[in-house]
Amino acid sequence: MTRLACRVRWPRAFVLSLCLLAPVAARAQPAAPQKEATVQALYEQATSEMDEMRYERACRRIEEVVRLAPDALGAKLTLGACYEGWGKLASAWSQYVLVEGAATKVGDLDRQMKAAIKAAALKPKLATLTIEVPASVRSIPGLTISRDGLPVREAQWSVPLPLDVGRHEMVVSGRGYKTRTQQIEIAADGERVAVPIAPLEPLRLAAPASERPWQRPAAIAAMGLGGAGLAAGAVLGAMAIARNQESNDGHCSAQDRCDLAGLELRQQAVGLGNGSTVALVAGGLLAAGGVVLFVTAPLHVQRDERAQPSGAQWRAEIALRPGGVAVKGGW
Repeated sequence: MTRLACRVRWPRAFVLSLCLLAPVAARAQPAAPQKEATVQALYEQATSEMDEMRYERACRRIEEVVRLAPDALGAKLTLGACYEGWGKLASAWSQYVLVEGAATKVGDLDRQMKAAIKAAALKPKLATLTIEVPASVRSIPGLTISRDGLPVREAQWSVPLPLDVGRHEMVVSGRGYKTRTQQIEIAADGERVAVPIAPLEPLRLAAPASERPWQRPAAIAAMGLGGAGLAAGAVLGAMAIARNQESNDGHCSAQDRCDLAGLELRQQAVGLGNGSTVALVAGGLLAAGGVVLFVTAPLHVQRDERAQPSGAQWRAEIALRPGGVAVKGGW
């Protein structure tokens, strides 16, 4: 089994000799040479950076060592020392407590003693955060609380939890309520911070009518088109009557015998009459439909002003054609 010499720079130049990859021999399993080489290189680089007080980079490397060698108590003890040098006392204390428990299980009394001494020394210096959740918030359905991306479950509420100095993010959410994010600042080691969770703001559910913002503009457009159709029908009807009267003025007899000019006038009168009928019927239907839409439209409709242009407009076009009328509109 490969044994790696470990060098840990403790605060105040207190140096201990640790063995990185030497858990109890009975539990050790052979590792691939490539993996051992990677772990050895990372560990040596990390301890060199710790000597240079570049703790952030060193801790990241030792975290990778621990991931690659999860049974390496020496690496975990060194990671605790790195966190301590970096100023993350809560993280360091957590590592020492973990090592103390694991070393006790495998009978490694030396590491168990070292971890216990370091954990006991750090505990009075730890900053703590207490999350208070009042009954009004506990009753929120689907309530979830997280801190720095980690869930804070009910068992952790109202308990002072060790926390590293610095800024932390808390997110509170619940079904039917707006999610709230807040920043918590731990200013110094030993600080005691209590954060009460304020009630969440309920989501404002849009009324069902808000799903039909088109109804009023459509009603106005329909009534406008209907009015235009009725007007066109009236005009065409008047023109049909005029053509018929003109045909009777010397071109057609009482027995409806007509010359060529009278016959043409009578045909024009029939076409205009048909157009008038179509326009009146279509206009009446559109006007009646517009009235129904307008009456049934909600009085208060929520609109997204960014998505809809202000002042809905409608337009209509009427074209007179031989034998009829064309009505076009849009909104």
